[in-house]
Amino acid sequence: MQTRVIIPLEEFPEEGLRLIGEADGALFGIDDTGARSIGPLEYELEAQLYDTELVVRGLIRADFSMRCDRCLSEFDYTVELEDLALSFDVKGKAELDITEELREEVLLELPGYPKCEISGLECKINDTIGDFRLDKDPQTGVECPAPSGQSVWDALDQFPSK
Repeated sequence: MQTRVIIPLEEFPEEGLRLIGEADGALFGIDDTGARSIGPLEYELEAQLYDTELVVRGLIRADFSMRCDRCLSEFDYTVELEDLALSFDVKGKAELDITEELREEVLLELPGYPKCEISGLECKINDTIGDFRLDKDPQTGVECPAPSGQSVWDALDQFPSK
């Protein structure tokens, strides 16, 4: 599997260039307990050259294994950008390596605070502590009862006071 996404610029076709393939997921450079790549970077791109500017449009996709920040369960998450658009100045270049730009676009789409629910799963912590779902109806005030009838703040009463 290739590790770089390189666009050849010498004798670039006037009608543009279509690029379809995969690049090794190791290019993301993340492999920790919070997130790790579990598949390749898949891409379907179209490149068009306008004088000295190369415009790249298309789709990129990558799969990751993430850890929920609430319940610490592992879940799979797919980053998919369907309308990617990049522009490059290619004056005097024979080829263009766009790997870093594609990597950056994917990493910017990873959630900063991953939760099971972003992949369509129910977070285990909702069953044991209270209803913390992302899509629940917003309620005002700090005394809103949890589904169990207890306040979500009752857990703080368990801490010893000085």
